[in-house]
Amino acid sequence: MSGALAAFVLTNPRSRSWAVYASDRELDRWLSSQPTGVVVGMVLAVITLAGLQRSGSRRIASVLAALCVALLAGAHWIVSEIDTIDTLIALHFAKTAAAGFLLGASVALAWGFRARQIALVLGVSAAYVLAGIASPARGDTEYLEPATMSTSAIGEPSWLLLAAAFVLSVAAAAVATKDVPTQPLEQSTILAALGGSLALALTNRVLGAWIVDQEFGTGARIATVVAVSLAVVLVVTVIVARSFPDADGVFVLATTAIAAGAITVINDLRDPIVTVHPWLSLAVGVVAVASGMLLPARARLSGVRRTILGIAIVAVVPLVATIAPEFGNDGPFLLVRLAVLGIGVGLTVGGCVPRWAPTAALGLALPFGSLVFAAATTIPLSRVVTVSDSVPFELIASTSLTPARLTGAAMFLTVVVCGLFAARLRPRPVTTASSEPHPEDSADTPPPETP
Repeated sequence: MSGALAAFVLTNPRSRSWAVYASDRELDRWLSSQPTGVVVGMVLAVITLAGLQRSGSRRIASVLAALCVALLAGAHWIVSEIDTIDTLIALHFAKTAAAGFLLGASVALAWGFRARQIALVLGVSAAYVLAGIASPARGDTEYLEPATMSTSAIGEPSWLLLAAAFVLSVAAAAVATKDVPTQPLEQSTILAALGGSLALALTNRVLGAWIVDQEFGTGARIATVVAVSLAVVLVVTVIVARSFPDADGVFVLATTAIAAGAITVINDLRDPIVTVHPWLSLAVGVVAVASGMLLPARARLSGVRRTILGIAIVAVVPLVATIAPEFGNDGPFLLVRLAVLGIGVGLTVGGCVPRWAPTAALGLALPFGSLVFAAATTIPLSRVVTVSDSVPFELIASTSLTPARLTGAAMFLTVVVCGLFAARLRPRPVTTASSEPHPEDSADTPPPETP
């Protein structure tokens, strides 16, 4: 639950509309703060995990998780009372920071126990694809709530999710003992994760902003900027993936492929005029991701083969968007696309769950910080000022100017490149003295926790 909650808070798509009561200068600060907060949360997830591994205490991780959930609940309660953009921006940064702390604490708690690892990866992966689909206004004449009702384009997390995450965090703190510490700190892995999170956060933030600035550019210029940005992101991602020991870097490439392959379906699911019921989409998506993760394990399909097969299935989604851009934008075929994507996501992450927790923290946070993919598919239109006697507001519309076929082809090639490098990545042995595996890591059934 904590992982899903962190994923929900870190999900803040650009492909939406805002009704914001503010000046142009305030709007610029507001729009700039949105992606910045997300990449800050991504980096904080890795930093938090490093600190918790150094402490070695699962109880501290549980207490931190409970405090973060409490902070997010407080933000939910107070957001409607905020009346200035600057205060709203400060709350946004507080929320994304809390989400980063929460994700890092969740990884620290789960890693070393196979069932917990699978549950966390499943929750975060499903939340990446499905977060926010129940929030959009439905119908041609409806508008989204003003930004003063939330710091996020998809709204605030539900009270039920907040309550469940808080109860489970408190329960984990109550049963945690010194006999079951966190996975020990492994120097080369944590350095790779810290350096990788900083490099990918900076790359995505800078290049994502560069793409967004092309709203008035020509088609050729937009295509060139998108192509250069994608190439740079892929180069940095491959370098980061190759810096990890063992074969953990495959997880970074896998989640990057998921982020690229899923973006077209995610944008369609969040379209306010979609007619598919949100709860039906949620049910199909969760079942598909869970099936992709769990069923092949019973068929004894090896991890590498599962991952490559999953990436290949994920690649089908943008390939279809390239061939037939209008196919499955709504209705039953949108659910078919979602099911295919979900199975591919489950297979991909289920086959390469990393051995080391820092890799997991970076890989799980990476799709939310993949701003280049989101920007490439949703380059915003210029602002349109709409004034009426009852509700004056500025509508910031965000819709794709990039041709649909070009977008689909770019995402398809990105997924293919990630898959090719994932298939070629070979394990590199850990050479540091601190690399001895945690006693629970090699066991299929973890030791029981004593109260």
